[in-house]
Amino acid sequence: MNMRIFFLGPFFTALVLSLIAGAAGAAPQSQAGSSPTLSRIARTGVVQIGYIPTPGTFAFQNEKGETVGYSIDLCMRVVASIRQALNRPDLRVLYRQVLHAQRIPLLKAGEIDMECGSNTNTVARQQEVDFSFTFFTSGVRFLVLKPFVVERSSSLLGKKVAVIQGTTATNVVQRLHAEVGATEVLVANDEEGLRLVETGQVAAFAQDDILLYELIAGSRQRDRLAVSGRFMTVEPYAVMLPKGDTVFRELVDKTFSSLMHSGEIFSIYSKWFDTDRLRVPMNVHMKENMRFPNRYGAQ
Repeated sequence: MNMRIFFLGPFFTALVLSLIAGAAGAAPQSQAGSSPTLSRIARTGVVQIGYIPTPGTFAFQNEKGETVGYSIDLCMRVVASIRQALNRPDLRVLYRQVLHAQRIPLLKAGEIDMECGSNTNTVARQQEVDFSFTFFTSGVRFLVLKPFVVERSSSLLGKKVAVIQGTTATNVVQRLHAEVGATEVLVANDEEGLRLVETGQVAAFAQDDILLYELIAGSRQRDRLAVSGRFMTVEPYAVMLPKGDTVFRELVDKTFSSLMHSGEIFSIYSKWFDTDRLRVPMNVHMKENMRFPNRYGAQ
């Protein structure tokens, strides 16, 4: 075996030794040593989780000040896997609320270990960070005041459309500007986009539809609001991870794959999206991603 490992080279040597150690139950040091992220976690005793707040859905603080949500539940399963892999049941979790523009720089700097919000896996972002398997699928649509309806792009001819800079919806609004003269209005967050629609300052707010449904559920003007238009994009959500840390990414993917194959992820989905407050059936794209785990990025 030693001769075979030698000829396979250093990368495969580390991989084989890791697998042997794992089978023997002696993996903590070797796994940490081959992963910068796991090494940092083992050294500090802390798993740092970043997230962009999305009240009521993916990641947010509840009335008790606890950080909860669909993607937080999934990432806590990852934390359990990290504790087991490092044999460190004492590991603490530190949550950090971040802005859209901060996600990638913080991951690169090692100031967060995972970004567990509602991140779209895109081919462009893959140049700077890695992603887990897709755990949710959404698409860009429009929040509007009734009775206005976005039947086609021309419905937004010359109208103001709010969008958060740095999101994938920005490309949609820029395309509408070129095609039908829509005016892009940049906002800082979902709450500001909602407010501009409610007050009639913009005709629509472009964002992933699942986030728009939650905005409506929490609005005092919910009866006046609607999600309108066809899907302008397909948004595969995934956990954002440090670039090039293959060992850590595989640990995350193994955790997610187990949740998908066991069916537990469907129960977690129902807990957050099939409630009295918010009833959003799992779409066909997401069901396919559960059957065939993947990390395909949107263009």
